[in-house]
Amino acid sequence: MTLGDLHRQSGIAKGYLSELLREDAESRRKPSAETLYAVGTVLGASVADLLGKTRPADEMSHWPPGLEDYVRQGNVPPEEARMLAGISARGRTPRTAEDWRAVHRIIEMYSQPQD
Repeated sequence: MTLGDLHRQSGIAKGYLSELLREDAESRRKPSAETLYAVGTVLGASVADLLGKTRPADEMSHWPPGLEDYVRQGNVPPEEARMLAGISARGRTPRTAEDWRAVHRIIEMYSQPQD
């Protein structure tokens, strides 16, 4: 995703987004909660994810069987891991890391834009 894409999808000025990404800590701006929420919504991340405050390991105690193994083995980003943990399955429920990998691949396949 480019800065322009983020600007268009979040409604946040491109120049302001550029200021937020500056390497120089002294001149870097601090975004509001609303800005973080808008950016997070576009990126599929929580405000806590953007601030580096998520601790997915703490959440894993409530996850379905096999998901923790898949997340650790597959190095799955926290926002995607939480999305998978929230799935309610009808019929056969994924129970192994391989099951969760298959579910995740299908979701990714259908989440890609059509050509």
